[in-house]
Amino acid sequence: MGDGPVSFEDVTESYGLVDPLTGMYGHAAAFGSVNGDAYPDLVVGTFSDRPVDEYAVRGADGPSPDRLLVGGETYTPVDFPVTMGRTSGAAFADLDGDGDSDLILVRNDRDGVPSVIVENRDGNLEVRAEPLPPGFLARTPAVVDFDGDLLPDIYVAEDRYGDAGGILLHNQGGFVFRDVTAGSGLEGVFSLGATAADLDRDGNPDLVTSESVWFGNGDLTFEEGTPEGFSWEQIGPDDDPAGVAVGDFDNDGLADILVGQHYRSIVEEGARVPVRLFRNLGNREFREVTAEVGLDPLPTLAPHVEFADMNNDGWLDIVASGSVDDGAAPIVLLNRAGTFELPAGLGSPHYWVGAPIADVDLDGRLDVFGLEWEPSLPSRLFRNTTAGGHWLEVSVADPLGGIGSVVEVFGPGGNLLGHREIGVASGYSSGKPAAAHFGLGGVDAVTVVITTRAGRRITLEDVGVDVHLRWPKC
Repeated sequence: MGDGPVSFEDVTESYGLVDPLTGMYGHAAAFGSVNGDAYPDLVVGTFSDRPVDEYAVRGADGPSPDRLLVGGETYTPVDFPVTMGRTSGAAFADLDGDGDSDLILVRNDRDGVPSVIVENRDGNLEVRAEPLPPGFLARTPAVVDFDGDLLPDIYVAEDRYGDAGGILLHNQGGFVFRDVTAGSGLEGVFSLGATAADLDRDGNPDLVTSESVWFGNGDLTFEEGTPEGFSWEQIGPDDDPAGVAVGDFDNDGLADILVGQHYRSIVEEGARVPVRLFRNLGNREFREVTAEVGLDPLPTLAPHVEFADMNNDGWLDIVASGSVDDGAAPIVLLNRAGTFELPAGLGSPHYWVGAPIADVDLDGRLDVFGLEWEPSLPSRLFRNTTAGGHWLEVSVADPLGGIGSVVEVFGPGGNLLGHREIGVASGYSSGKPAAAHFGLGGVDAVTVVITTRAGRRITLEDVGVDVHLRWPKC
């Protein structure tokens, strides 16, 4: 069970995603929920500041705006009240605690179009805030309640061409966000990627960027804890660490750190560069294990990375936005009980900017959306057709929409089968549903322990498998 390679079916056309996504330089994509049903909705953002004729391919007559598509058996575009700009990152999150997901769209603002917060009021969307300063070169948002007031805060990464570095936005309620970067310890931090999770299990969310690690004190201040050797050596001037993800790849109950790469030297100079993995040793210590666990240097760019159990065998695999077989599928590095197996077909220069993951057809297998930069090529939805084990998906309906809740699953003998923290933004420029997905292999009943961001601990025994568990049941 789960011994073979991961297999995909390209369902882009059958899911109605070809025509709506023409005329785009895709640079942001996020799965989430607009209407509250079980199907993941999708937002796709684009850089729309290029000359018109660069977009006029595959039937487009010019640049298209960012698109919002409602999920189901196919995807349906809906009206979306935002101005075209350089959208560089996205995430869905319940920012006002009303039970539905709002939308964060961050912009790499070189054209005067700012980042926006879009309120979702029973499916009606309205721009409510422009929280970042003019000219801010945003890349990837990280979303979590950093200070325990049960309102999600937002950290937005700024790339190395910016002036200030990333900005920490404290949620004041009512879609008002205050810049609290000064005095936080995060001043002057530049990166392409960022995500948030409780790395040291002290109850306070921490911040991981693609170039540094910061441990939160629970009061919107941070202490740097960047591991030794975390920095990257450039080969050429256009080489950068890119997306960053956290997940427990070795099933020891501690979240490890994974960093992707956007190294142009791979295509320009024939370099090979791995995605890099840092094992959490506890006590705020990390050790790089990239080579040790079989993550050999890749002959392709892989800016987006994510942990996901793609064959439901109980071990978190790595999905990277490089491709195999000249764009036939994304790279999946299979986790074989703590070491990784590289797929066949590596070497294609084709890659996707982002590769967010969600179970789009609700069959218990995680699917991948390949976000395409070139307007001449379509973005692609890859349906996971892998024969794998049992599964369980858990979501939490608390005032934060589950963000920051830790979910642990135990087998019949009390052994830990998986540790996940629910988040909505991960990898590079990408967002994911607020749910924790577990592959269970041959296990057919489990105990689930949920610890919410507010500190409430819930134990659910004899939980069946192959279901989406929503707590509290509604």
